[in-house]
Amino acid sequence: MPNVLVVDDNVDLLFIIEEYLNMNGIECDTATSVSRARKNLVHRDYDMVVSDLEMPGESGLELFRFLSFTRPKLPFLLMSGSLDSRTRHQARKMGICRFLEKPFELRVLKRMILSLAPCETQAGIGAPAA
Repeated sequence: MPNVLVVDDNVDLLFIIEEYLNMNGIECDTATSVSRARKNLVHRDYDMVVSDLEMPGESGLELFRFLSFTRPKLPFLLMSGSLDSRTRHQARKMGICRFLEKPFELRVLKRMILSLAPCETQAGIGAPAA
C-alpha cells in the first residue's frame, strides 16, 4: 500500500483527498503548510509527496527544494490551479516533472500515485507535453 503525504492549505480539499485515497488503499497523511510537511517527513517515510504550489508562507517549490536535498529520489507531484507556462518552466528547471492542474478528478490523482513511474512516462496524465 503506497504511503503519500499531501500538502495544501485548503483543509476541505485535504479532507476529501485523504478520505478518497484511504478508501482506495492508499495511506495518506496531510499537512496544511510546508513547515508541517517537513515535520511529517522527519518522522515518517513516504512513497510520494503531493503538494500545492501556492500556500501562505512557503510554496510547493520550496518544499521540492528541501526534498531535493533530503530525499532526492522521492517522487513529487505539484498541483495548482494556476500552472502557467512560466511556472511550469521554472518547476521543470528545478527537476519537477509531475503536474496536476486543479480542479482534477480524484481518480487521476490516484492513478498518478499508483504509477510512481519515472517522469518520462507521465505524459498525458497531468504532465505537460514537452
